[in-house]
Amino acid sequence: MWITRKLISTESAWNPKVMVGRVVTYALPPDMVHALQKHYYAYVLRNKVAGAEADQTVVGHLVSEGDSVIDIGASIGGYTRYLSDKVGPRGHVYSFEANPSTFDFLTHNVAALKLSNVTPFNSAVSDVAGTAELLIPHYRWGSECHYDARLSGPVKSNWRKVPVTTVTLDAALADRSIAFIKCDANFHELACLQGAVKLIEKSRPAMLIEVNPDPDDPTTSAYSTFALLSQYGYQAYWFDRQKMRPRLAGERSQNYFFLTPGHLASVSRFMDNSEQEMNKEGLKPQTAGA
Repeated sequence: MWITRKLISTESAWNPKVMVGRVVTYALPPDMVHALQKHYYAYVLRNKVAGAEADQTVVGHLVSEGDSVIDIGASIGGYTRYLSDKVGPRGHVYSFEANPSTFDFLTHNVAALKLSNVTPFNSAVSDVAGTAELLIPHYRWGSECHYDARLSGPVKSNWRKVPVTTVTLDAALADRSIAFIKCDANFHELACLQGAVKLIEKSRPAMLIEVNPDPDDPTTSAYSTFALLSQYGYQAYWFDRQKMRPRLAGERSQNYFFLTPGHLASVSRFMDNSEQEMNKEGLKPQTAGA
């Protein structure tokens, strides 16, 4: 089982899983490939073959039974499945996936795993409701990489464009109280948050956000993302697989937890002494791009 997990979780060009996938993609009709992928992804989620992300260790203490939570950029449903288990039958997961092809995998997995507390949305979360073009990049060996589809950020002219609808969280979930948001929007996270300021003001949810590119560069959306959340009392943390650390200028992580003081008690077991030591030395953890 360890070998299976390792093969499935690695995307090297020479990984046997990837090589088989490349052959199948070129040898079979697209509809047949898509059908095979459906069964493969359902198997992966049902048997938890891919393993958990390190950050889920912390997320498990920020989400409680009965909570309502949001999964932005749900992909095939890995985090959605995890959150569904955590919130239980009295809670609810609102999962957003813009890519129509990937959304088909998501809804298939939600049905196959009988996740009755999940509502999937085939929409991109943004700062306005309307339509947009989702761009599909390529792996280095040429096939399309749907995991990295994006509305914003670096793009290339040969990437395929897919029309999608956009929604704001403030409109889509106006009457909901939200405890947690996971956001993996591939350079579009600032727009996601700008369309959710009312929800943030109302609920003050804990958040796990993949932020791109550099939070220390004032010209980037990453800097603006940190600054926006700082206005609402959030501080940025990152998890080093053992402890939660307040994010300092110059430090980079793929994912950042954005927490208010009210969230810290839930994750106190993961906190190191960095914050106390910095206070003694007159230093301050970074809460915004500054």
